[in-house]
Amino acid sequence: MYWKKGGKRPAHRVCLFTMIAVFTASALACGGCGGGNQSRVVRMGFVQADIHDLAYYVAREKRFFQDEGLDVREGGAFNSGAELMSSFSAGELDMGYVGVAPALTFEARDMADIKIVAAINTGGSALVARSGLEGEDPAALKGRTVAVSGFSTVQDMLLGMALRKAGLTRTDVSAVSLRPQDMVDALRGSRIDAFLASEPYPSQAVQEKAGRVLLTSEGIWPGHPCCVLVADAAFVRRSPDTVRRVVAAHVRATDYVKDNPLEAKDMARLFTGLEKEIVDGAMKNMDFTYRLDEKKLGRYVLFMEEQGVVEKGQAGRLTLDIVDKQFLPEKGT
Repeated sequence: MYWKKGGKRPAHRVCLFTMIAVFTASALACGGCGGGNQSRVVRMGFVQADIHDLAYYVAREKRFFQDEGLDVREGGAFNSGAELMSSFSAGELDMGYVGVAPALTFEARDMADIKIVAAINTGGSALVARSGLEGEDPAALKGRTVAVSGFSTVQDMLLGMALRKAGLTRTDVSAVSLRPQDMVDALRGSRIDAFLASEPYPSQAVQEKAGRVLLTSEGIWPGHPCCVLVADAAFVRRSPDTVRRVVAAHVRATDYVKDNPLEAKDMARLFTGLEKEIVDGAMKNMDFTYRLDEKKLGRYVLFMEEQGVVEKGQAGRLTLDIVDKQFLPEKGT
């Protein structure tokens, strides 16, 4: 059957062409999604002005996410890892850059269902004593007040390890919990005698002559876990190709930071607003890496079990369940 040019098309033909047009428009709007990947939109979270999250900033500014065909939308620039993880609990984030302690705590307490898909960095903390306090090693802290960012955190574990290296126990010091943002002022005002915190606070204390580094965390526990890239577990199941693309952009950004140290420092200053000397000191104390070390992660989870954060006997299961290395180059080895 046919019709003449300019003639009236039969109704069923008009309907057919309308259906084709609608289907084509829908397919174009989907942007090639399918096979369990309904969209390449990613709601991303990160901790505001946190130098540990530099790879995210590099991937965003260098358009590595766009190169992977992703539409990464900031689900929030959070003030802390706990705030960020609360957004995972509320179903408001798909992926995020966060400290390993809040990530594991929320997972262990069933407040979020996430997977660790890549590392962000290792190391990056230090034990700092106030200026004027005599002694060049942690033994000088006996009978002193030492601040950590929270009990059962990586820094809390590092403090215990540092004290043991000096022949002390936790009972030999008065450990207190303090926000890292308040530690330098507390040190300067002699309200505390030392702190163990993540960068940039140790480098800030040194730069402002409020304190000096007794030990870097690398000197306490080489290659210890610090920050990780996490994904909502349901998002991993629903959109594995999207997660794979995010991880690919993250890997590329991490390599860029390592291969271009001078530019990376400039970008870190723009991202954090910190002074050059503080950024230089902080980045010298950090190893940006995407590779996951399950043994070291498991050792920290066991510490969390000892502290009562993880249910007794569940450290091994939690470590096994939360790590997902399938998206990393060579499975993260």
